[in-house]
Amino acid sequence: MNRDGETPKLIKACAVVMFLAAPLLTSNAFAMGSSDTWSSGGTDLGAVTELVDTGMYDMAIDKIETMLKEDPDNADLYNYLAYSQRKTGDFDSAAQNYERALMIDPEHVGALEYQGELFLQTGKPELAQENLARLEQLCGTGCEEYQILASKITN
Repeated sequence: MNRDGETPKLIKACAVVMFLAAPLLTSNAFAMGSSDTWSSGGTDLGAVTELVDTGMYDMAIDKIETMLKEDPDNADLYNYLAYSQRKTGDFDSAAQNYERALMIDPEHVGALEYQGELFLQTGKPELAQENLARLEQLCGTGCEEYQILASKITN
């Protein structure tokens, strides 16, 4: 508050922006890993999700690569890594790391969704359809990952 007991306009504007942006910042992370936890196999993913959600993909990649040295069989980490690589345009590395995530956990719905998005970005819609069918088997047409990928396929 200022001397007159009023909240400055800039602070009010920032509060409004943060309130409106909060759902957008969290939606990516929910689909990428386990939606009910921020840790995976004893690994705290909080720092990674924060970097990814704020678009700091290069920093996220560095952090994840360090974390993978200690937890090399973590499908969530490979999924976050692939997602970040895809967002930076490194589609080849992203493809490899989605495959690694799915080799570790073939039922990783986040990796299946985002790999499907990669397939769409790289001109392979038939493979995206296969991922969509797999998501339907795993979590049904009502799960968020299925719905997001289905909407991207139809657009």
